[in-house]
Amino acid sequence: MAEGNYQVLARKWRPQRFEDVIGQEHVTRTLRNAIEAGRVHHAFLFIGSRGIGKTTTARILAKALNCRASDAPTPDPCGACENCVSIGDGNNIDVIEIDGASNNGVDDVREIRENIRMVPTSGRYKIYIIDEVHQLSMPAFNALLKTLEEPPPHGVFILATTEAHKIPATIVSRCQRFDFRRVALDRIVELLRGIAKQEGKKATDEALYAIARAAEGGVRDAESIFDQLISYCEDEIGFNDVYDVLGLVDRRVLHELCQAILDQDIPTQLRIVEDIVAGGKDLSQFVQEMLQHFRNLLVCKTDQAAALLALPEDEIKALSAQAQRFLLTRLLQLVEQFAQLTSGFDSQLAQRIALEALLIRISKVGVEISVDTVLEKLLLLGAGAAPPRDGPNPPEAGAPSPPRRPAPVQPRGAPSQPERPPALTPENVRQLWPVIQERARENSLSLGVWLGHAAASVDGDTLVLRYAADQTHARDTIEQAEQRSALEAVLASVTRNVRTFRTELRAGAAAPRETAVEYDPSQPFYPSVNPEEARKAMTDPRIARILDVFKGRIADIRHDVSLSHRDSE
Repeated sequence: MAEGNYQVLARKWRPQRFEDVIGQEHVTRTLRNAIEAGRVHHAFLFIGSRGIGKTTTARILAKALNCRASDAPTPDPCGACENCVSIGDGNNIDVIEIDGASNNGVDDVREIRENIRMVPTSGRYKIYIIDEVHQLSMPAFNALLKTLEEPPPHGVFILATTEAHKIPATIVSRCQRFDFRRVALDRIVELLRGIAKQEGKKATDEALYAIARAAEGGVRDAESIFDQLISYCEDEIGFNDVYDVLGLVDRRVLHELCQAILDQDIPTQLRIVEDIVAGGKDLSQFVQEMLQHFRNLLVCKTDQAAALLALPEDEIKALSAQAQRFLLTRLLQLVEQFAQLTSGFDSQLAQRIALEALLIRISKVGVEISVDTVLEKLLLLGAGAAPPRDGPNPPEAGAPSPPRRPAPVQPRGAPSQPERPPALTPENVRQLWPVIQERARENSLSLGVWLGHAAASVDGDTLVLRYAADQTHARDTIEQAEQRSALEAVLASVTRNVRTFRTELRAGAAAPRETAVEYDPSQPFYPSVNPEEARKAMTDPRIARILDVFKGRIADIRHDVSLSHRDSE
């Protein structure tokens, strides 16, 4: 190919008609109707982020006003006449494009005022397109003001800016304002898919969506990234290729860091930051990607994850699994904390120190419980729902077991558990039963309370729990699906042969304690509390539930005589 013949995609596929401009139908429709009705304003203000069609629309408007294939302005310029071609190429003598950043002085504006008085040479209108108009100085704006207020009949100004707040209100009030929007993800993907087909290139939908997300609603940026990927990939453009070309952090690293935060694994977190820095990655970009990752986890808390994220199926599955391990309030806190790291740092070192300090701080969250978290748990308790938990060992779907403590207390006299769980037999049930109870209490304090009313024995591969005739409530509670599932999970982790249980009622006021052994694990009450009163209080499912959720201990028991009196009435 001869040098200079290649044209970048952003220019090659630049829209030439109003209907080709994607995502800005609210603008193009208004302009078309105004041209058809002969109500063309003398000054337009196009506002919006970069690469979404402001200058392109300005050129199409200039073609519509000066197309020589029509006797009057037309909403459908031919694109083939001398004026249309020269305007599209940017060298028409009557359509002057000016960069406001480099022509921002009062003398530059005075020159514009002098030139616009001259009648157009080949078109109907002399049109000035001033890009980044907010860069003009205040004296320049003042010089432009009079011309905008009383322009010549053949004069049209099209002002474009990315920062509307920097334009004086006196200028805005003399223009027709059009706010350009960021283009929707699906529209950009549709455009890229069409370009790929015309260019004879293959790209996966995941890759196209990744490009569209990276472009953040900008069509020009999306086309430029796609152009770069065509050069990078010999065959089909894949999802990982986008990450490689853009220099983004591998999503597996984001998952690893998030997992380390859950596990409160500070060494791993610091090692990941070191790897990012050593790999030459920009920490600011990394923080942005972590912020996006936590936002994705928030989205996964809804039932619209697949529609809103537009990620590969395996990535959505991994995000959803990770999201289930976080409380909603915890994710909101992380988003806020990482958002604070996105700006305000003068050096990579300052950014790194702030990031490492944040990771260490959030890993110590076990001793810092926010008011929001407490309120959320109380609300869930009031609704009768089990609060979600975040931590290193979340419950599986359908199972209520919460995270386990790193080093559970073993009862005195109970053997330490080997790597392979022992078989539960009539001979050793007396020793293993306390272990089962303690493991159950670690998972759910209320489950441990109800097991405390039972005597245990073994019948083949089934654990038999026997309750006294006056303990029907305890027995019925254990038989509930949630408690049964939790206890069977405990049995599977403590024994290698017993996976289920059944309950029985015995005659008499109290259950025999033949499986009781002398052990005193950390009780859910302080020594100053009467043990019998504490155990009696914990038979109330509401108290047991609160102790379970907040991992609390009973400090005191007080009987409200007036309340008891009112209840009796």
